[in-house]
Amino acid sequence: MKTEQIILKEAILNNNCPECYAKGSITLAFRQKRLRSRLLTIVKPAIEESMHCSKCESSIFPGQWTKDIELVYKYHKKTIRPKPASMHFSGLSYFIFFLLTAITVIIMYWDTLSPYLKS
Repeated sequence: MKTEQIILKEAILNNNCPECYAKGSITLAFRQKRLRSRLLTIVKPAIEESMHCSKCESSIFPGQWTKDIELVYKYHKKTIRPKPASMHFSGLSYFIFFLLTAITVIIMYWDTLSPYLKS
């Protein structure tokens, strides 16, 4: 299965980085996982959050947050709209299901159909 990330929201914060103190270099991202295969697509309910400074190239973990960063984080978390957890079948899976059902019906009723096929 191929894993993709659905970007729910990505925002550049106007706060100082706790590592390098650069202003306006923090990116806050909320993502959701989507698993794809030939037969189905699954959207996971879990939301992954990440905060990254583009100036010093470091990840900012919750233990390093200031009160200002925490307030902005809570605001952005309230505004995201996650995709509902779901599972969708592809056209190929419906085709395989139909084909297997047809083969099963033919095998089950072969004895009743065989007198008509001999004529």
